[in-house]
Amino acid sequence: MMLHVQLSTEALLTELRTVATQLRQTQRALRVDWAAAGGVPEELARLLAHPGGGDTERAGFTHAIRLGISATRELRARLTALAADPALVAGALPRALTERARILRAAVAEHRREMHAEEARDAAAALVAHAAAAGRTLTPAEQRAVLGAEAGDTHDGTSRRLPAGVASALAALRVREAQRQLRSGLLLSDQMRRVIRGALPALYSGAPLLLIGETGGAKTALAEALATRTGRPPEFVSGYGDISAAQLIGTHELRGERGATLTVFEPGPLLRAMREGRPLILDEVNAMPAEFLKRLNRILQLRPGAEFAVQEGSGERVRIAPGFTIIATANEHAPHRYRGIEPLSAELVNRFGANTFRVRYPDADRGYTEFPRDNALLATAAIATDLGELPTGLSAEHIELVARAAFVSQQVFSGHHGEGFERYLTTEQRADQEPGLAETVIAPRTLVALLQRVALEGTADALHTTLTRFADGVMHPEDRRTLALILEGQGVRWTR
Repeated sequence: MMLHVQLSTEALLTELRTVATQLRQTQRALRVDWAAAGGVPEELARLLAHPGGGDTERAGFTHAIRLGISATRELRARLTALAADPALVAGALPRALTERARILRAAVAEHRREMHAEEARDAAAALVAHAAAAGRTLTPAEQRAVLGAEAGDTHDGTSRRLPAGVASALAALRVREAQRQLRSGLLLSDQMRRVIRGALPALYSGAPLLLIGETGGAKTALAEALATRTGRPPEFVSGYGDISAAQLIGTHELRGERGATLTVFEPGPLLRAMREGRPLILDEVNAMPAEFLKRLNRILQLRPGAEFAVQEGSGERVRIAPGFTIIATANEHAPHRYRGIEPLSAELVNRFGANTFRVRYPDADRGYTEFPRDNALLATAAIATDLGELPTGLSAEHIELVARAAFVSQQVFSGHHGEGFERYLTTEQRADQEPGLAETVIAPRTLVALLQRVALEGTADALHTTLTRFADGVMHPEDRRTLALILEGQGVRWTR
């Protein structure tokens, strides 16, 4: 009999947690829909407290709002009934709440420790950058601070053993932090943090930076994140499109003034950045005109304080203001993938020197059978609720499925021929050392877009359908076949 009571109590607590989660998600969605319809919060609160449902029909609300109000009332009623159950009132519920509070406090403390360790490493990197910008070496005190930060704990979850409940709550906090970063434009994985910290000395001293990597690997987002470290809004130029060197530097325009037509020189993004001391992002620099790249070779040698002679502006000399720097991004040279891409000359690449950073896909250092932690965090952040929880129709197993599919596709696309990945290569691809995917990859950018679509329904069926539809839409026939093998190998249920 005691065993029956214990199981019954555990079942009640489990249902209580499930209903509470569903209620939070429903109320958040309802508040968004209500605000979008122009409703005021006080009126929504009144409707939710009303015992009947006819008022929503008469008010002419949308179907989504009516459904949200009805579901919220039902969930609140169920939550109240569960909380009043004698088996819980007798002591199980207070004990569960006390234990939950203890777990949350421990998770918050551990998360703060992780954040403080990252802040210490950021501060150490800033010390090195400021010393480089000042043209000096680190003082003994600064050296000790840098060494101390480098010796700090990592936050990959392997360095400290935590109770299961605390580990789960900590994971939710990490997801919420990842969501905040993603909304800001860039998920700060260990790789991204290393690049940012390594790039700070060049950024603060005005030396140029080059980010190289495959498509969809967040190079542009990383360049923008680096630019924000200067505290000044960047100028942005995309290599794709019909642009010329004159447009980048400046052009002459005709203007009417007091009945006369005058020719006026209008500075382009390069000159504006130089004069105003702002970063200049050259996105996909290897798609830019050859005439500009020849000029760029000289420009990359200039630093704040130097002068630049503007040929287009009658030889005007522009003194480069502090804060100016060039952050360039470039796709890997693969003509069959990226049309209009030309290889950067060795001379041009050498101008960036040690400030060239290769941006790899997430989990690039992991083997085929290892858990793709960074892809999984990105996937979870893309689909989780504001509380860091998965939609009720999806589980951790579903996240692992899509994260592994993305990880495998990224490594096959990047040309990995190691153990596990070789099954997705043809005999010809193995012999020629070619990648198993020619044009298609579930890159980080693609992964986020796919899961944002899945989040609209939040079900396993939506996940399988979305992945199937993506693979079906691939134009390259061999890529379509290989991607289908990858998805099926991770357990994707093929739907038509």
